[in-house]
Amino acid sequence: MIDIYTLAKNPLVFQKPRTITSAYIDVSGNMGLAQTVLMVQDNITENFGSMKMDGFTVKSRGCFWVIYKAKFKFLKRPYWRDKVVTTSFPADYELIRVNEHTAITTVEGEPIIYAKQEMCCLSLERHRPIRLTTVGFPSEGFPEGFIKDDFDRFNVKPEEYKEVYQQKVLPQHIDLSHHMNNIEYVKLALNVFSASDLELCTPSELEIHYLGESMEGQLLKIFRADHNGATYMRILDETDRPVFEMKLRMM
Repeated sequence: MIDIYTLAKNPLVFQKPRTITSAYIDVSGNMGLAQTVLMVQDNITENFGSMKMDGFTVKSRGCFWVIYKAKFKFLKRPYWRDKVVTTSFPADYELIRVNEHTAITTVEGEPIIYAKQEMCCLSLERHRPIRLTTVGFPSEGFPEGFIKDDFDRFNVKPEEYKEVYQQKVLPQHIDLSHHMNNIEYVKLALNVFSASDLELCTPSELEIHYLGESMEGQLLKIFRADHNGATYMRILDETDRPVFEMKLRMM
């Protein structure tokens, strides 16, 4: 159990009760994988908003946030109409990066899903990382993170990947940054599975690496590899530049 309500007293913590509505479930009736990433991303943006560190604020200071990596650990999957609480906060602070930790729990604090995302702030002009203190990001007072594991290296050889399909980047894939939204990459990657696969899916761990930007009109190629008990997905653009990779391990 996590003492989520005591944790929420820290001013760097954002906490919100949520209901698993039809918008968050997949074919199984459980909260879907892409929808899990979306819920966590929503909580992070609200956390940064509460700290006055949201995208609009840092843009006014000549910068923008990027998520480089994300790791999710599933203890179980919430079902339609379940009540959950999402708790997010920054931790593991370094000079130019910070990990944002999130727990999705029951209202009593029983853990359901843990997540952490590695984030940096880039200069709008140079697209290079800047010191977080440059935009006024706090450098102390962080709670202890939920996930201690480091992010993994995906040691899959290029020849192990097989192309599954191609997808043009459409207007509805584009977000405020004028690039393809992070959640859309996850959805494209999950299309390497059938609906029946996803209905039976019992995930234990999901890891995501965002490698590059994709613009409207680009053609993306989606690949799959099954390696050492996990499924790896990789997305290349039309120049064969990697823009995204993801690993899913089942229980």
